[in-house]
Amino acid sequence: MLRSRPATFIALAFIGLALTLTPSSLAQESGEKQSAEWAAQHAPPRSCSVTLPSDASFIPPYPVPTSSAAHFGLAAKGRFGTEKLWTVLPLEGIWRGPIPREPGDFAYSNKLPWFRVHPAFSPNDGPLTIIGKRLDGAAPSFIETYEGGAGLPLDDDNAMLMGGIQIPVFGCWKITGHYKDQELSFIVWVVPLTEQKSRLGGSTAEVLPEPSISLPEPRRIHVDGAVQARSLVYRVVPELPHEAQVVKVSGNVVLHAVINRDGRVRHAQYLSGPPLLAQTAINAASWWQYVVTEENVEIDTTIEVAFPAVNN
Repeated sequence: MLRSRPATFIALAFIGLALTLTPSSLAQESGEKQSAEWAAQHAPPRSCSVTLPSDASFIPPYPVPTSSAAHFGLAAKGRFGTEKLWTVLPLEGIWRGPIPREPGDFAYSNKLPWFRVHPAFSPNDGPLTIIGKRLDGAAPSFIETYEGGAGLPLDDDNAMLMGGIQIPVFGCWKITGHYKDQELSFIVWVVPLTEQKSRLGGSTAEVLPEPSISLPEPRRIHVDGAVQARSLVYRVVPELPHEAQVVKVSGNVVLHAVINRDGRVRHAQYLSGPPLLAQTAINAASWWQYVVTEENVEIDTTIEVAFPAVNN
């Protein structure tokens, strides 16, 4: 299983102090009222043409693979794709998640297995890349990457890569998986859980927060930015703000960041790059996820946020 000058310096210093990490409220953009309305829906709207496993025929691979991972993928309901790349979809085209309680909380977060046989996943073929794009409203795209071919049980034959899927906001999303020469896309409707108590009331059950566990203060270590970038598995792609598009400003923004023990960017501060893009870069970085291999550490590092080119 796979898992300058003095004046310029003063100006930049002021920006660095003024712009610190304040996680964007993308997950709350629709408001709790709309979330409650979506939760009451039992089917996706017509405007969201979700992909249903029943709409496509899955041809089992031949010869039949013998690994336990491949058998798991072949036996699962909702399998979608081909033997070169398949995954498991919700039977009704809906993913449901708890209403985010804090800025920076994902609307939906879960594991998502991907399968491949004849040939299977290999560390020589590069990572599995998952791209998410919202189709029915404003929200930046996201990219997740997972390396294949490492840490496998002997009987799995690299047939399964257990990835994750993290959606920033509720809505209609197109998800595309890409591995080597294979690409697989599907559309899913992401809405709040049906049984969930909110401040609006009107439900019979409540999603209880996980009990808090008292942990010792994490040890802070420094990691070079280029080295830390190799551990990035989830990033939101920032969009150019309107004012930057007007004056045709783009480029890369470098941030000083502290990554917590869960791999999330919890403190970020502007260092360099176009000042007009600084806050947008910080907001995007608040969603980024890294793999932290050491226990009870937080990582002091720098991260570089790249913006798309300005459209002429």
